[in-house]
Amino acid sequence: MIRSGECDAVIVRGANICLHPNISLKFFQLGILFNDGYCKTFDASGIGYMRSEAIAILYIQKGKDARRIYATYVYAKTNSDGFKHEGITYPSYNMQKQLLEEFYDDCVVTLETLSYMEAHATGTTVADPVEVDAIDQALCLKRTSPLITGSLKSNLGH
Repeated sequence: MIRSGECDAVIVRGANICLHPNISLKFFQLGILFNDGYCKTFDASGIGYMRSEAIAILYIQKGKDARRIYATYVYAKTNSDGFKHEGITYPSYNMQKQLLEEFYDDCVVTLETLSYMEAHATGTTVADPVEVDAIDQALCLKRTSPLITGSLKSNLGH
């Protein structure tokens, strides 16, 4: 809406509140939550993440109107890996790789200019290796320097 001129600025907000303990219990029973209360993304043990609560609010406006610029929004894209016999907690390498390739092609960002990748990183042996492999194959094959990869989830939770 900002790009089309419908508005000059927007406030975007989101919240996650863990109100009912049964949801966390079900995730724990599925084996995707750490039992020590910490979120250890990319951990070799791969025993899961920790749920957390957050409320986030962003004020977005055109750079020419801003007093300060903390970040630049370049582009957004999403996809879905659809139905899988293994279930919702199993990621699709092919779909993650495809999304990364399409995203950087669409927004015309040269892969060599990337200095950091903020990963989803669930802390599970099922998902983290798949995500790292997709990032490696989609973004790093032609790089001459490492692409630093991390996840704020290790500090904030999921």
